[in-house]
Amino acid sequence: MGNQTLLFLCLLALFFLQSNTLASKAAGFEASLEHSYDPCSPLGPQHWGTLQESWAMCASRPEGMQSPISIKPSNIHNTNLGRLFKYYTEAPALLLNMGHEIMVSWTESPGVLLLNGKIFHLRQCHWHTPSEHELFGKRYPLELHIVHTTSELTPKKAVIGVLFEYGGKADPFLGKLWGALNELKELNVTSLDVGSIYPPVVGDEESYFRYNGSVTSPPCSEPVIWTVMKEVRSVTEEQVELLRAPVNHTDNARPTQPLNGRKVYFSDPSYEQKEEGHASS
Repeated sequence: MGNQTLLFLCLLALFFLQSNTLASKAAGFEASLEHSYDPCSPLGPQHWGTLQESWAMCASRPEGMQSPISIKPSNIHNTNLGRLFKYYTEAPALLLNMGHEIMVSWTESPGVLLLNGKIFHLRQCHWHTPSEHELFGKRYPLELHIVHTTSELTPKKAVIGVLFEYGGKADPFLGKLWGALNELKELNVTSLDVGSIYPPVVGDEESYFRYNGSVTSPPCSEPVIWTVMKEVRSVTEEQVELLRAPVNHTDNARPTQPLNGRKVYFSDPSYEQKEEGHASS
């Protein structure tokens, strides 16, 4: 690609960024647009670490544990961490337009995830298009993040990541939100009460990848215990477009980050010898 072509594409992206920012301000969430996912923007991912002092962790560091990452055979350690120990139930929730992503935020925690002897309470889930994590060299059209925190004074965070591929089968959780997502777009509002709703299905709970990472948007806080499910679930193109419409059809995926020597564990139920003593068990 020539320099003139690249310059034209960056100027075009900047035009759309400015247009989207004006539309976002009209919708009332300009405070959430202090960063951008556009690589051509001065607010883009490569600049996050310099935009605010509290975002310094976003910058590339030799000791950094940033997310997302590329999961590939060369960095996987096989083990058996056991089935995910979690319990979910229905609870009241809100559907929110956060400016960069669509979020379901439960007003009461609908369940827990047990990790490393600690109880993590389910708080919210949100979507990224395309996926942030790469699996075996592939970036998928959608990724769901299910966010849990402890109840400590300084909460610890654990996130389950679920990847989606286009298929004939619709995602049932997004199916339940179909009407509310349409309202969010058509009414140009930032919050809707969706009543009591059951959290999303994560797929095969025995096969997953585990590593220590970070939040994937500013302030890029570390550490976060990441569980990326091996099973890739199905979603329709219409469902993905409905998620993108309220945020002006913009991508919201951070580029993959250096592993910096971290281990990525694959929990394989057929693996006989269980490894002990690693931080992300």
